[in-house]
Amino acid sequence: MPNQHTVEESTRAAINELLRNDAHLLITDNSERAIANRLGRYLENNFPEWDVDCEYNRNGDAVKRLIYAVEPNGNASERDVIPDIIVHHRGTDENLIAFELKKSTNNQRNGREKDLLKLQAFKEQLGYKYAVFVSLKTGCANPEVTEIHWI
Repeated sequence: MPNQHTVEESTRAAINELLRNDAHLLITDNSERAIANRLGRYLENNFPEWDVDCEYNRNGDAVKRLIYAVEPNGNASERDVIPDIIVHHRGTDENLIAFELKKSTNNQRNGREKDLLKLQAFKEQLGYKYAVFVSLKTGCANPEVTEIHWI
């Protein structure tokens, strides 16, 4: 299992490739799914011994579910979850990284807080070694990463 430094460096390298090669997706404010798909391809190169999946909603044969609150002071309840990207070994409990991406143009109320709570639940309930929230400035001439928050 890769150590934290290796995971963070490999993730940062993949994000840099996304910004360098696919800036058009961010400039034109394309969907989070399209952006996650491209980032996932770069992550595959940096984690060759792992499976990288976007919008993967399975935990074994069952739908992936977590118990978490959608607001910091809200009530927790069980919900179906679909992470933006995961790095894992399919069909096993070997879960390396869960990713949530957020575009600056996403106006979802409490979106960042909800994603952070969800990522914490991925670590606590599904055994992900690492979880990361990535915020991207989109819809502008100079897209960039505005936050990388490791949990």
